[in-house]
Amino acid sequence: MSRVCSVRFGVVLALVLGGCTQPQRPYIFKAPQGPESPLDTLVRALVSAGHPPESVEPGLGIIHTQWEPTSVCYLPNQKEGALMRRFTTTVAPTASSGSTISVSMEAQCCENQPEGRRGGSSLGPCTAVTEILETHQREVNSLGATLQRAMDDAAK
Repeated sequence: MSRVCSVRFGVVLALVLGGCTQPQRPYIFKAPQGPESPLDTLVRALVSAGHPPESVEPGLGIIHTQWEPTSVCYLPNQKEGALMRRFTTTVAPTASSGSTISVSMEAQCCENQPEGRRGGSSLGPCTAVTEILETHQREVNSLGATLQRAMDDAAK
């Protein structure tokens, strides 16, 4: 059975990378209360998984990982860019002890800037990517499962 890719910005991205785009499905799980803050456990697990946090907002229960380039993408003006992604983890306390954890991914296609006088390239303006590739959804699910195991282990 073949799937038809939707006709959107994502198609250009999908055709380049060889897959269909889809709306993202966050990985959501309930975590028992452990001996330490859920944010501390999640930060340690993200570092161990190779996705070090760029920012942690304890008051909001949000962790953002660093932006990472994943592949080539094309902007609406057909310029080649870099597909950048980061993971966002949110912690929401529940009425009973524990938390609900959500893991999602943000993606953007950033314009490559020409090399400057000092060498090296930089990224210019970025366009948000609203749908993600199937491989990216698998990465969200895999990271979510890793964080879920870390939270379960910490509660033991």
